[in-house]
Amino acid sequence: MINSNEVMPLITFEGRVPSEWLDYNGHMNVAYYMHVFCDATDAFLEFFGVTEGYRQEKRYSTFVVENHVNYVKELHHGSNMRVETRLLGFDRKKMSYHHSLYSVDAGYLAATSEWISLHVDLEKRASCEMPDTLVCNLSDIYEAQKDMPLPVNIGRSIMSWDNKS
Repeated sequence: MINSNEVMPLITFEGRVPSEWLDYNGHMNVAYYMHVFCDATDAFLEFFGVTEGYRQEKRYSTFVVENHVNYVKELHHGSNMRVETRLLGFDRKKMSYHHSLYSVDAGYLAATSEWISLHVDLEKRASCEMPDTLVCNLSDIYEAQKDMPLPVNIGRSIMSWDNKS
């Protein structure tokens, strides 16, 4: 059983922007935003039970099938960062979750990322149902977070332009 105090908010990443993560514009390169969000995803999976031991013993894991990043405000060298993760929904085979990346020192939202992952049988390379333990853990997280305000940028899509002008 997951303690609700651990998920309010669920902090899945903390770190500082190193100089080697900067690009030619002097801010954190987009590749490293994804790096941070991937680390946050791994921490989220570990938190609810998809650990290295689980993957090795059960031969199950999760595969990301979609994600979407919104860059809100720049992060610079030395910025302290924190990612808070919110479980948006789940069923026995898939889950949707959202990461909010904050500049801790300046107190602003720097980026968001929404993800959909499938639970996968590593032998068959196909989606499969999660065991009851994982479903119960996800249920505990969802129940603890369900009354929190929804994070920004959920369900956003990429803009398109009418190139006729």
